[in-house]
Amino acid sequence: MKNIILYPILTLTIISLILVSPIQKVFAIGNVDWLLLKENNNGKEWVDLGSIKRLKNNEISVLTKYFENPTKEKTKGETNLYLMQINCISREYKDISINGIPSFKAKWKSSNKDELIDVVIDKSCTEISS
Repeated sequence: MKNIILYPILTLTIISLILVSPIQKVFAIGNVDWLLLKENNNGKEWVDLGSIKRLKNNEISVLTKYFENPTKEKTKGETNLYLMQINCISREYKDISINGIPSFKAKWKSSNKDELIDVVIDKSCTEISS
């Protein structure tokens, strides 16, 4: 009887550790240096200046935080963390992790004139080049 109960508990524990480990690695960046970049009717956008890393081919990665203002449908605001990969030449980006969950099939996209995304691209690419 003990084995019947112990096996599912052990299995769930192992699965939990496997799923949590990548999340901890993505956000194991130590102290964050949040800088509020912009606030508009949609919400607020921050960037962690200490997380900006140079990659290859004019690309960088950066940790951002976005607070979405409450709407009529959502009475409570929502905060999400994004690990973005940005191409500073083409000004395209992809969210490679959202709230610590990797997005393995993330595709490059433009900001579509979203001023909160544009300000992240501008500030992050400026910081890495200086």
